[in-house]
Amino acid sequence: MVQCQHSQSLIAIPREMLRSCAGPQMRIKEIEQNISVMIEDSISGSVSCVEAMTAQIDPKSKTEFDFMARMIMAKALDEPQYCKACVSLSGALHVVLPTLPSPQGGNNGETFMHALLDVFQTEFEEIFADSSPQRMQEESYGATCGGHWASQRDQHRIRAIVHFAGQLYCQRLLGNGVVSQMVQDLVGNGESEAANELLWCIGVVNKPNAEHRNLGTVLEDGGDSDDASSEAI
Repeated sequence: MVQCQHSQSLIAIPREMLRSCAGPQMRIKEIEQNISVMIEDSISGSVSCVEAMTAQIDPKSKTEFDFMARMIMAKALDEPQYCKACVSLSGALHVVLPTLPSPQGGNNGETFMHALLDVFQTEFEEIFADSSPQRMQEESYGATCGGHWASQRDQHRIRAIVHFAGQLYCQRLLGNGVVSQMVQDLVGNGESEAANELLWCIGVVNKPNAEHRNLGTVLEDGGDSDDASSEAI
C-alpha cells in the first residue's frame, strides 16, 4: 500500500490569498451594516448621520452602488410604510455620494441615483413578466388549489412600487415622463386602480378611486418638470 505524505506547503493557503478572498465579502458586509443603520435612522426621522456614514462606506464601483440601491428598494417594497423614509435616504445619498467613472469610459459617470432607478425599473418590469416560468407555475398552483396567495403578493408589490414612485416624484427625483409611462403600462396591464393610486400619490387626482379613463394622458397637460429626473422606464 502506498502512503501519501502531504507536504505542508501543498495545503497551506498563503495569507495574501486569504485576505484577497475575504476582502470583497467583508466589504459587502460593511456596506450592508452601514446601509441598514441609515435606513433605521431614516425611519426614525434622522438623516443627519448620512454624510458621516457615507464617508465610512466610500463606494468605489457601480456594483457597490447597485448593492446599496437593492437594499433600500427591498426595504421599501417589503415594508411599504417605510417608502417615504427610504426615498428620503435615497435623496440624501444622491447628494453626498460621488459620481464614479463609468467602466465604459466617456463623459457620463455612474451615480447612485442611476443605480436606484435601474433597480426600480427592473422591479417594475418584473411585475408584468407573465411569461416567466416561475410566474406561470405560481398562477397554475393558485388556479389548481383555489388560492390567491400569488395574486395578493403581486398586488402588495404593485402598491409598494406605486408609493415608492410617488415619493420619488414628490422629492423631484422622478420626472413627469417616467410617471406618465408607468401609468400607461399599469393601465395597459389591467392595473387601472394602481395607476389611479399613483396619480393620487402625486396629487394629480383628488381620490384614489376617481375615474380612471385616459389616465395615461393626465400628466401630459401639465408638461414635464425641468428639475425632476428624466430617467426613463
